[in-house]
Amino acid sequence: MSKKLKTAIVGAVIALVVGFAASYGLINQQTADRIKDKTDEILAEEETTQPAPEAHSEPAAEPELQATTPDSAEPAVEVE
Repeated sequence: MSKKLKTAIVGAVIALVVGFAASYGLINQQTADRIKDKTDEILAEEETTQPAPEAHSEPAAEPELQATTPDSAEPAVEVE
């Protein structure tokens, strides 16, 4: 699932819950608006701080593969 889709779903669910709570009198409209604004702020901040999946490149994986090759592995030491 893409990051944008997850963000949209989370935002929609929170908006629905806050809307129902405000309509049934569990919270007042001012509180509902503050919750919605804070949620939008957090979701926007999270979306901008997360690196894109394309940011990972193959050269980052190469050192890991080199470290696990049999040539670079240390010989096993038997303890008697």
